[in-house]
Amino acid sequence: MLFAHRFVISVLLFSFVTLPIIGQQAVVEVTEAAPYFILPTHDGNTLRSTSLKGKVVVLDFFQTWCPDCQKSSPELEKLYKQYKEKGLVVVGISHDREKALVVTPYVKKYGLTHPVLIGDLSIAVNYIGITPEKPQFSIPYLILIDREGNIAGQFEHGRHREASNIQLLEERIKGLL
Repeated sequence: MLFAHRFVISVLLFSFVTLPIIGQQAVVEVTEAAPYFILPTHDGNTLRSTSLKGKVVVLDFFQTWCPDCQKSSPELEKLYKQYKEKGLVVVGISHDREKALVVTPYVKKYGLTHPVLIGDLSIAVNYIGITPEKPQFSIPYLILIDREGNIAGQFEHGRHREASNIQLLEERIKGLL
């Protein structure tokens, strides 16, 4: 009797778990809280990630020498200006070795008004997951964070279309605003 009871429970659990996904693709949403950071801005101030709470955030990992970054930075600035009143913040994070020496002229050249930070290894480790086995990533690398502070998307140049197609990224952003 006990065996029959366990069998019935197993069948019911199996049915409960599998029936909703038969004939359709299962979608599993995993939300991951965006890691905390405090980084210097190119102009000598600091920015804490906690100050971005309640906003939709695009983190733009870039370097000033990168041709694709030189194209995307002005496009991201346009999105920032268009949607900042609705709660969008674009935050550039430079990984240039020369730091503010090259970042400040870059900011001026492209007329960037959104915050631009000087990144360090810890933010790349925490957000992108670089390791000694995978020490590099393609730029621009964009991370989309929702109003609750959860990572809503990660887009690496060459792997995800949103990293190079501003219209696709804009659609993702509008879905979070």
